[in-house]
Amino acid sequence: MNRGARRQGVFSDDRTRELFLDLVSDFPGRFGVRVHAYALMPNHYHLLLESVHGQLSRAMRHLGGEFTRRMNAMHGWDGALFRGRYKNRLVDADEYWQHLLVYIHLNPVRAGISTLGEARWTSHKAYIGEADRPTWLDTSDLQRMYGTREDYIAYYRETHDGKRQPPAGFDASQLWRPQSTGAVAVPHIREPLWRLAKALEDVSNVTGQAVEELLVSPRGRKGNPANWLTAWWLSRGCFISHGRIADVMGASHATISKRIHRVERRLGRDEQLTSWASSLRDRQDDGA
Repeated sequence: MNRGARRQGVFSDDRTRELFLDLVSDFPGRFGVRVHAYALMPNHYHLLLESVHGQLSRAMRHLGGEFTRRMNAMHGWDGALFRGRYKNRLVDADEYWQHLLVYIHLNPVRAGISTLGEARWTSHKAYIGEADRPTWLDTSDLQRMYGTREDYIAYYRETHDGKRQPPAGFDASQLWRPQSTGAVAVPHIREPLWRLAKALEDVSNVTGQAVEELLVSPRGRKGNPANWLTAWWLSRGCFISHGRIADVMGASHATISKRIHRVERRLGRDEQLTSWASSLRDRQDDGA
């Protein structure tokens, strides 16, 4: 999160907000940063992010710099738009993460600039199915955490009405205070086991190999292409960290990187790998 310099407004019109979100949309593909939620206020913003490959600082530097450059060019301004470096808080507990989503979505409501039913410039409506979810917004983990949309809506309303207390340790007044590392962000959320299992199951279904075989290190000249694909898909398709993949596949971080790069070099040239990768993407798009 960050505030406008000198407490001045930043997001004054829809064009400005659309520009900002357009830059945020680059996060998953360009930096491997998953975007779970957002809220744009007149003079500050909140983002709920998960940095899979340790690229949070690069992503936020790109966002702040490029947004400032384009805004200055658009309005003939000069100088910084935001008050220094962004602020972040590490989130490592599910209940804190769950409450933070609602806190972010309620920001404009509590500020009196929106009602419970509006919140246009937040990700709230994407969570309740009243707006199309942008492809770059990842709602799956938190939706699964709540259970159903109705459960999320109940939590949202109960929090607004003061009927639900925040989890221990959650103090909104501390969010803007300096911290040792500079968007409300989640640099490293624990990997949900269900997501790992689902990814491995998908690769198994596409390749026809058992999950146990997918984890076997390649041997011989031809190796095990399904094993390479597994590493590639866990990283590029599911945004799982290389360190976590290395733990699951019993290989070093460097070996995992080599297998991922091997697949990327062969996509479009190796018919089998290309077909498998395409099938995985199709399954993901279809929600299979």
